[in-house]
Amino acid sequence: MDKSITICLHAQEGLQHIVDAQKQALAPLENVFDIEWNLRIERHPGKYDSYSELINDAVISSSNEYIVMLNARVKPQPQEVIHMLTLLENGYAMAGKHNVAYMAVTKELFRKTGWWDERYLGGGFEDDEFYLRMHLANLAIYDSHECVYDFTWKQYHGVDGGDKCALSEPHFFRKWRVMDTKIVKALPEENYKKYDGRLGDPRPDISSKWQPWNKSVIGSGYGTHGDRDGIPEGRKITEFHGYPRSHRFCIVHYAGMAVGQNKEVVDGTKEDFNLQL
Repeated sequence: MDKSITICLHAQEGLQHIVDAQKQALAPLENVFDIEWNLRIERHPGKYDSYSELINDAVISSSNEYIVMLNARVKPQPQEVIHMLTLLENGYAMAGKHNVAYMAVTKELFRKTGWWDERYLGGGFEDDEFYLRMHLANLAIYDSHECVYDFTWKQYHGVDGGDKCALSEPHFFRKWRVMDTKIVKALPEENYKKYDGRLGDPRPDISSKWQPWNKSVIGSGYGTHGDRDGIPEGRKITEFHGYPRSHRFCIVHYAGMAVGQNKEVVDGTKEDFNLQL
């Protein structure tokens, strides 16, 4: 395992107290790793047009290959970071403790699969797309709700009119055609010239160990430990822990019930593919 890692804290302007608390919580990791702290509050404290742009910027501004990212509502523990990094070493292309809000990745994943789509203005549905792209690339992920995530507050910090997925949801359904038995990617990825040459040399020692999608772990810890911190008083944990929409998209449904058969995910942007709706 690489001993040099970057930890990206996504808390924005006005949330210095959260940055301080997260750094303090993860400080014991400095006894194990050589840590680069990549702080959005210093790098880009204002708004991003999309959450995807935040992710892409975090990657290119990180010096190390192995990157841990967490947003402002995560209450992290050192053992969670060690577990995610261990999963990366054991064949998972991504490991998350609260979906993509708290995850570990490598730059190699971006070299192989490309940048996150910045057309998801305002944020939302880029996480759903990420799962579909990992499915399409046939790469295993570890997806969980195994950390403490503070659902008692939320602060929108994006473009005007983009709250509650108002701008991102229409783009998702233009890009991904969700049908009864398959999902077709209908729009290609964008090429972001501003990121050219920013990822460094390939790491085949990492990508050669990746396992296929059918080895993924999806939904570990969802809806369990209802007494954990971060759940509003009087509310049930199951109100906040739901399977990623993209995972639900990937299961064939009949009469409103999942019948367990996986939908095929195909790339309709390839020249030899004939998209028929």
